[in-house]
Amino acid sequence: MAERNRVLAGERISRAQIDAAGEPSISEIEAALAQWDHERAAMLAIARARTQSVGVELVARILPGIELPAIANALIAITSGDKTPLFDVIRERRFRLFKGAAELEAIVLYAAWKAGVRGPELLPELRRLAARTMTAEGYALLSTIGATIEDPNVTAAIKPIATFGKEYAKAVAADDKAMSAPIEAVIAALPAEVEISRGGFTVRAAKQPGRNEPCSCGSGQKYKKCCADKPVAQGSPVSGLSWEEFLAGDKLTHEHVAELEIRELLQVDFAKLGRKPLVAAARKLADAQAWEHAERAIAELEKREGEEEWVDDCREWLVQAALRCGPAQRDRANAQIARLSPELRAHYDLELAIERGGSEAWTELTKRVKAVVASSDKLDDVDLAYAMLRVEPALGIMFARACIGTMRVDDADTLLEEVEEARDRLNLKPTDPAWAVLDALTITERTEHQGKRAKKSEDGALKTQLAESTARADQLERSLAALRHELASERTKPAAELVKATRPGETGELDGRIEELESLIREGQAERRELRKQLESVPRIGKEEPRRRPADEPSPDEGVDDLPAAARGITLPKFERKFTDALHEVPGPVASEAMRSVGVLAAGDGFAWKTVKQAKDMVRPLYMARVGIHHRMLFRCDAGVLELVDLITRETLLTTLKRIRGAR
Repeated sequence: MAERNRVLAGERISRAQIDAAGEPSISEIEAALAQWDHERAAMLAIARARTQSVGVELVARILPGIELPAIANALIAITSGDKTPLFDVIRERRFRLFKGAAELEAIVLYAAWKAGVRGPELLPELRRLAARTMTAEGYALLSTIGATIEDPNVTAAIKPIATFGKEYAKAVAADDKAMSAPIEAVIAALPAEVEISRGGFTVRAAKQPGRNEPCSCGSGQKYKKCCADKPVAQGSPVSGLSWEEFLAGDKLTHEHVAELEIRELLQVDFAKLGRKPLVAAARKLADAQAWEHAERAIAELEKREGEEEWVDDCREWLVQAALRCGPAQRDRANAQIARLSPELRAHYDLELAIERGGSEAWTELTKRVKAVVASSDKLDDVDLAYAMLRVEPALGIMFARACIGTMRVDDADTLLEEVEEARDRLNLKPTDPAWAVLDALTITERTEHQGKRAKKSEDGALKTQLAESTARADQLERSLAALRHELASERTKPAAELVKATRPGETGELDGRIEELESLIREGQAERRELRKQLESVPRIGKEEPRRRPADEPSPDEGVDDLPAAARGITLPKFERKFTDALHEVPGPVASEAMRSVGVLAAGDGFAWKTVKQAKDMVRPLYMARVGIHHRMLFRCDAGVLELVDLITRETLLTTLKRIRGAR
């Protein structure tokens, strides 16, 4: 198998930076972390490791902000002492949700396993990551761990990647070596200087002098006594805005906020942000687990009059982000739940009661179940299932199965994926039986729908046959006219020319072909007469029939897969920036599959549209299509345009849909 080199994979830390950093103190590293500049913190930690020890707690705080495997390996290598606490980074879900996070988690999990982490707590994390999207090298690390575990359920869960450990043994050995390399080897593996992109060109960053070297300004003084602490002029990260305008924040839009790095966003004055960019900032910070800063953004929104709904929205967003981290952030989630409006707070009463335990939990559970049974809103069933999956996975699985069995669910695939994660936590056999139930119900529903449509459109089928027969007859008539014209031309040629050019029997052949066409036309006329008789005998649909929904009228309870294939014509694709960026970031096979899906959907392929689902409660209709197992393509279709919105992983689907609903 061909190997890919993790060492020079585009990292922005160089040997020149390490040399210029000198011997950083812990307080300098802490300052970089406070500014959410994990890249600088990693550089300072590596520089410190040349002469001082770097503790595992500090490395565990830097790792979640790193995006490149080579730097993750370097940080693990410089960690002194017992490395088993690195497992907390995985168990507490400290990595923010982005496309490369799963691979980094695999690296950290492998390091923790090598350090001695074993037992039941390892299994759910191994199973969870085995179902995520990453490179072959990442799967190889997980496969290597799985090969040492004798558990039939784990073996079944990681079966799709079981061979990667052997096939990519050299890559595993290279990672293993990088994780235990001496500091000299760690630094030697870094590029001499950093290459950055400016205006489409790759240039080398200016080399920064060491603190004891002469200052580059030419003063003759040492750098540390001259320009080391002077502020450096910076360019604005937002095109069209000066640095001062960027810091002020009053000209930023929510689109700008979405493009900013966290360390850039934290420099903006939240007090001057408009409502939309401030909401976007609070959500972005919560997703990045910058808890205190997210709370600061919410507090700023809370000061403004008439924004109570948005305060609740952002606070619940933070609650959901904290709950994803498990027990480590449960206190933070509870503190924010207590500050929600009574209506929203009621959604979490059951979880809080179960956490407290005792008879109160049973009382609250029965109360909630009675309310759900009496409700006509199917989302109440789904909310209960999700809540139980978080706090009591076994009960949550049963509630989720009930939602699937009665089809009281908005997105069955997403719910069942949560069920699979619950099965991972319980170390049950993968693939819940509800998947088979969903498949059976989907097929039955589609068959019934098609049957009803077939009965109501029998006359439509006959009309189609009649139209096809008429078209064939028209073609035959045109062919017959052409042959008659050719025969007439032959018969009117001068005799001398006929002797030279005409083959014996040529006009006879034309006569024969004309007779054949005339016969086919007579047969077509008889066929059309019979079709018209059948069409007249088909019963008309009376007034008692319910009005059929027009193809362009969206139903609140139906997805695109319920629409007839003919309702979707040819559309022109329009690619949003997020989609194109995602297309360049995902693995090649995923990108290829996404573009194939775009092609067949834009062509109006009926079979492709049957697999599409429609998101609920959207101001503008938003559709979802599967791309492989782990990705979803979000798009809109309107006025002859197929607007490709984003390409995301299934883990970020709910968060993304909520963000789009909120951007009103």
